[in-house]
Amino acid sequence: MDAGVAVLVFGMMSLVGGGFREQPWRWFDGWAYLLTAAICLPLAARRTAPVLVLVLTSAAYLVYLSRGHLPGLHLWGPVLALYSVAATTTSRTSLAAVAVAGPVLYAGAAALRIPPVGAVVQTVVICGVAVVLGGLSRQLARRNRQLAETTEELRREHEHRLERAMVQERLRIARELHDVIAHHMSVISMQAGLAEYVFDSDPATARAAVGTVGDVSRETLDDMRRVLNLLRLPASAAPAGDVEFTAAPGLDQLPELAERIRALGVDVELSAAGPFGDLPSALQLTVYRVVQEALTNVVNHAGVCRTTVFVRREPDRIVARVENDSPAIGPARPHGSSGYGLLGMRERANLYGGRLTAGPGPDGGFAVELVLPTA
Repeated sequence: MDAGVAVLVFGMMSLVGGGFREQPWRWFDGWAYLLTAAICLPLAARRTAPVLVLVLTSAAYLVYLSRGHLPGLHLWGPVLALYSVAATTTSRTSLAAVAVAGPVLYAGAAALRIPPVGAVVQTVVICGVAVVLGGLSRQLARRNRQLAETTEELRREHEHRLERAMVQERLRIARELHDVIAHHMSVISMQAGLAEYVFDSDPATARAAVGTVGDVSRETLDDMRRVLNLLRLPASAAPAGDVEFTAAPGLDQLPELAERIRALGVDVELSAAGPFGDLPSALQLTVYRVVQEALTNVVNHAGVCRTTVFVRREPDRIVARVENDSPAIGPARPHGSSGYGLLGMRERANLYGGRLTAGPGPDGGFAVELVLPTA
């Protein structure tokens, strides 16, 4: 762009100078064209080396004047160079540039036989306007750079937040799927094993176990359908008429959960001190899933044992504790276990600013305790 400006200015100066043939100005000869080129063409580098361009154009302009050619449009070479210095350098450098360009512009005015006072006024006005406009251009460029940097920073922050939100959503889905599948499949596996074991010796028990498998399978399908429906529709979209949403499990379903675990041979004692109805459904789901996962771990790791489930609401928090009295394996997991149970429970607790502790109990059992703030 600057190269185009330099060529354009050279063409205009050459056209005007070549067409002027009045006395006492010297004829616009070959040297005049060369000096005009020396004044204009360095302007192509006015952004990268503004001070050098100012020196070159000013020197060429002085030589041009010394040969007696008409100043004409040629004074705009040093003026544009001065503007470029003011637009791309510091204020101190701009003042130094005025000290270089000022005498040159005054010489051009004097060559036109302008009275000294008028020449001084013209020089001061031209230099002042060039420096002021250049300073404004410098400030505008600085603000544009700051705006571009801010925009880029906001873009990176937006991408970071979007990526973090996607990761959090993936973790939430992974926790939900793990809790649903791990618990129900554990129940189905044990009931199917029980039915196979007593199939010939105790048909009634086998039939009851198969019924439990059917009930749990249907419940699993309902939970999976609920998760998949949430994945298919955005949060702000209204559900279509053919899409049915099942309510997420809440604390009112803890008795059903305990009864299902009892059917597996685990002696579950449930104690729930509410009220829980006014708690947010997401908070209730978190407590329910933690209790469900803890009971699933009892089934997988401890087997038939006595287990106590205690859920209590306090003024500013809710406490849930699951403890079994049989010898516990603790954090170690059996063959084929993913080990995501405790991790998922801790992630759920952290999500609501709570805490989860898990470890061997004093009597050799294993205890899981969840504390979530409600205020």
